[in-house]
Amino acid sequence: MAELYKKESPNEVQEALTRDLDKPSYIKEWIERNTFHHSRFKDVESLIEKKNELGLSISLCFPTLNEEKTVGKEIELMRRELAEKHPLLDEIAVIDSGSTDRTEEVARSAGADFYYSSDILPQHRVYRGKGENLWKSLYVLKGDIICWIDADITNIHPRFVYGLVGPLLLYPHLSYVKAFYKRPIQIHGEIHYTGGGRVTELVVRPFFNLLFPELTGFAQPLSGEYAGRRDLLEKLPFFTGYGVETGHLIDINRLYSLDIMGQCDLDVRIHKNQSIESLRSMSYRILKILLQRADDMGRIEIFQDITDSLQVLTGVRDVYSIEKMKVWGIERPPMIKIPEYRAQRRMLEQTETDAGGDTPDPLPYTASLMFHKDLVIPRLRGVKREEIIREIIQTGKGRMLNPEKAEAELMQTGIIVHTPIGRNIALFHAFGDFVDDIVPIIGLSPDGVEMSPGSDRFYIAFAFLAPEYLGEIYDRIVDSLSKIFARMEHFEWLLKCTTPDEIIAFLSYLEAKNKIVKMLNIGSEEVYL
Repeated sequence: MAELYKKESPNEVQEALTRDLDKPSYIKEWIERNTFHHSRFKDVESLIEKKNELGLSISLCFPTLNEEKTVGKEIELMRRELAEKHPLLDEIAVIDSGSTDRTEEVARSAGADFYYSSDILPQHRVYRGKGENLWKSLYVLKGDIICWIDADITNIHPRFVYGLVGPLLLYPHLSYVKAFYKRPIQIHGEIHYTGGGRVTELVVRPFFNLLFPELTGFAQPLSGEYAGRRDLLEKLPFFTGYGVETGHLIDINRLYSLDIMGQCDLDVRIHKNQSIESLRSMSYRILKILLQRADDMGRIEIFQDITDSLQVLTGVRDVYSIEKMKVWGIERPPMIKIPEYRAQRRMLEQTETDAGGDTPDPLPYTASLMFHKDLVIPRLRGVKREEIIREIIQTGKGRMLNPEKAEAELMQTGIIVHTPIGRNIALFHAFGDFVDDIVPIIGLSPDGVEMSPGSDRFYIAFAFLAPEYLGEIYDRIVDSLSKIFARMEHFEWLLKCTTPDEIIAFLSYLEAKNKIVKMLNIGSEEVYL
């Protein structure tokens, strides 16, 4: 080994050996095969020849929110250099989150197609966030290859495009390419060429090392510039806000493999650095997504709800208080599952399964992660079905746009899930515009409640309210809940829980056991520990 490293001193040999042990060989091989420098793709004419040979089209998209100062320059440069002078790009578009400055005027004047995210697929609701813009861009963009670039780059250069689409054109094994670069940071008016990428270095990289070591070869996992083939992107879920980038890396590796991803060195990226307050919110959202995915994949188990509220101590001297900030965001399904998209792409003659191609089955749903302490009723007071529903509505009314309509809808539903032990679960569900997000509520009744006079009693009441387009999640939650109550002691233990924290922890525990059974392939799905 010493000869291999050709070091001059024993200390250097030992350091090299240590580095080799710390970095798995497959990551080193991936870096050697799938990491590039943009200069390898600077011959744009050869890229155009390859694009035409393959019969591909390329779309460039800028997700924006109040970027009037920089987006125009970026669009003009890319249009001039990569659409007119060198026709590499077939389309340049902006997807905007609702800017209040002149972003629309500047973008249109620079020659880009302009869309408000809220105008795209409005029947599937509207959320704020970069990930939402990217997800919806798949619906309006026409390209076979899609390149996304942030709109706040001040040192914009054509390499930000050809460095990302070049590998996709020349290396057919690649389907997704991320940028990396040096990220200068301005401190007290001075530019320092190290120190940028604070969330990456303080949150994402340590987390990847702990729970997703196969992704540690990415130099900039949060970089905002990346390109992918449509036939991959349309099969990925998208987180609407911060975390769309890490979500992509985890899901592509999970669903396909590390081998189809690459990265390209774009040298330096200069932009306006965000405040620590903004980075704090970003870090919290990303960390929540990382924990959620790690739990979904069985790499950790979470035994309590993950709140959407970030709490921060504020104040001066002797006057302090806790400020709560909501960090919103949902997971959008793969675009290929959206009927309007399939119709647009002429997939109507295919079944949804066929349209998904080789997309693997979704992750097992962890229902317990959906529950929040304020949506858990340890002891239901009602003794009749109608009383239970009113109690459910009262518990969740703060999250409902129209509690009265929600109650009326729930009153029309109600089914009993019979468990093998005779301890039944009552399911109530309603889908409509009386909520703008999922509202799951669970309550326990140790003595049982009759669904109707003389009918079977139920001991757990579960209510699920959601917009129409999120209805499919209901089936996954019900499936998960139903599977964990096949043994008497499970019910008995759960009904002994007296606080929301205990109930959520116990549900998480039971789901974790079932996931282990499935991961180890012990018997059939009917086997429970």
